[in-house]
Amino acid sequence: MPTADDDARRPVTANGHHPAGGTAPAPGEEDPTTVALGRAVQRALHRIDTVDKNVLQLAADVAALGGRLARSAEPDEPAETQPAVRSWLLTTDTERAVADLADLAEWMGRVYVRYTRAQLSSCWLWHPEVIEELWWLRCAHADAYHPENGSWLRVGDWHDRQRTGVERRVNALLGGCSLSRHVDRNGRPAEVTEPAAPPLAGHHAAVAAHWATTRTAGPSPAPAVVAEAEQAEFAQHGGYR
Repeated sequence: MPTADDDARRPVTANGHHPAGGTAPAPGEEDPTTVALGRAVQRALHRIDTVDKNVLQLAADVAALGGRLARSAEPDEPAETQPAVRSWLLTTDTERAVADLADLAEWMGRVYVRYTRAQLSSCWLWHPEVIEELWWLRCAHADAYHPENGSWLRVGDWHDRQRTGVERRVNALLGGCSLSRHVDRNGRPAEVTEPAAPPLAGHHAAVAAHWATTRTAGPSPAPAVVAEAEQAEFAQHGGYR
């Protein structure tokens, strides 16, 4: 027959009654229901803490994205942080060209000439093809060191491949040249002149139509075209055949 002590050891339900067949924890033991409830509370708190961290990270990501969008929308962003992709040889905007060349000249003094093999003749500004090479190298440098999009991989590529390639070509273009070779002096014509137009470029339409319809080189040149080609070749070789 159950005694009062047995009844006291049974777990008590929410309404104050002992469940049938239940057994109250022995003195000094934790109530399993209380332990389970505590663990559930700990799990809930951990989930809440995780959600809080995710919300904070999401807020930071949204703020960073907003900052990037705001900077990309600025019309006068400095070339140091985001150089525009444009060719010097194709520029037609005088104001933009002046600003680009001023930026390039400053960068040349700060970066390019620091490398001992980089050679610049006095006439480097009078060589559009040299400016084109140096301009893209300058923009690639800014891209590699961009505070948000740059990477050490791009930096390494700039030093190992891009800079050395431009340096080699610029040195070859400017080697032995000087500003005096660009002007007529003492009855001697300038040695450095503007390049001639591509030979026979005016016949591009006939060549394009022939290729599109026959997929062969052509068309067969008329005598007048051959004579024009010979004149171009004569001029290319300085009047010698």
